[in-house]
Amino acid sequence: MIPSGAMLPSTCVVVPTYWTRPGGAQEPGAAVYDHPTPIDAQGTLEALLGSLSQLSPDFYLLVLVAVTSDDVAAAAETRVREMTARHPELQALVFGREQCECLYRSLDRQHLALARDFLGLRRYPLIRNLQLAVPLSLGSKAIVALDDDEIVVDPAFLDKAVTLLGTRENEKRVDGVSGHYLQPDGGILLQVDPAKRSSDNLFDRKAQVMNEATEMLEEHPGLLVETPFCFGGNMEFTEDLAASVGFDPGITRGEDIDYLINARMGSRSFFLRKDLTILHCPPEGGSYKDTTTSKLEQDVIRFLYERQKIDVSQENRALHPVTAEELKPYPGEFLGRDVEEDAVEALSSAGFAGNAKDFVTTVNAEMPARVDRYLSFREEWPRVTAAVRESASLRDALLKQMSGSR
Repeated sequence: MIPSGAMLPSTCVVVPTYWTRPGGAQEPGAAVYDHPTPIDAQGTLEALLGSLSQLSPDFYLLVLVAVTSDDVAAAAETRVREMTARHPELQALVFGREQCECLYRSLDRQHLALARDFLGLRRYPLIRNLQLAVPLSLGSKAIVALDDDEIVVDPAFLDKAVTLLGTRENEKRVDGVSGHYLQPDGGILLQVDPAKRSSDNLFDRKAQVMNEATEMLEEHPGLLVETPFCFGGNMEFTEDLAASVGFDPGITRGEDIDYLINARMGSRSFFLRKDLTILHCPPEGGSYKDTTTSKLEQDVIRFLYERQKIDVSQENRALHPVTAEELKPYPGEFLGRDVEEDAVEALSSAGFAGNAKDFVTTVNAEMPARVDRYLSFREEWPRVTAAVRESASLRDALLKQMSGSR
């Protein structure tokens, strides 16, 4: 327990961790995550905690416990608390259902309704928004977002992650920073199926296009380069960015790059720091190589959605105009006018259940309404973060539940 008047380190390292039923059993209505840990499995979080414990003590840890269904929530939170207890050197807050309800109770009726729509432990964008709101409530100046299937292998990782936040590079403020994922071979490029590398279909070539974007950035001179993409498991935010730009609740996949686009529409800049690397260790079935029809379907939806967003940004004077060209090669190549043809072909080849062309047509028809909902969220997010930051009762309640000795 941390006294209510205590000062926390200014940097928060935040990690969402995802859990599911024993053996990974599926059930109707469950939340869908790429690779949740079965409650009876070892999982990947312990290795990350061990690597964090080796860093300098200039941070506190926030672990968000998400589950596929409520019936495993208590067991998942117990598992995570046991893990953090084995690392008493980490000053840590395990944030589960009780803490989420505490956050809701701290808000007045007006902000509560918004918070329930924007913040929660179910669905990626709501969980990502907790990554921003909870550290803001605790007074953090810098937020370092990691994922639970990673290991910190660079002793200087934290210093690299936050040192340049808020500085200026090429006359732009460094509002956000991202770095590379190290692959099992020690490199930063994805392994690409040779057959897909030369495919005529854009969705088949996705990994190759991502590699081309990485190579483009690496060719730029200097340590920092403004980036068109970022990785959610190696993503750093200034407090100003976190307070003003949230993760779109309407996105279902690729929320990290979508966030970068949202930030650009607010004249905020994300930079890639070339030497900021973290080892990515997804379990079997959870890496970029493990493609499914569901993932492909969600990719099609999000790229069509983001194309509509940038179109609106060029018409709405309240937004900074963003173009597909400035986001090339990735994700910009997927935001072009002819992406539908490749989407239909890819879905059909993947065994999509239904008429792929009708699906794409329906998705496009829904986009204007979805963007309208996003624009409303965009206006409300700063009000919610301001309310969270102003709640002394929330801050005190969370401090009392923090463990560790750093």
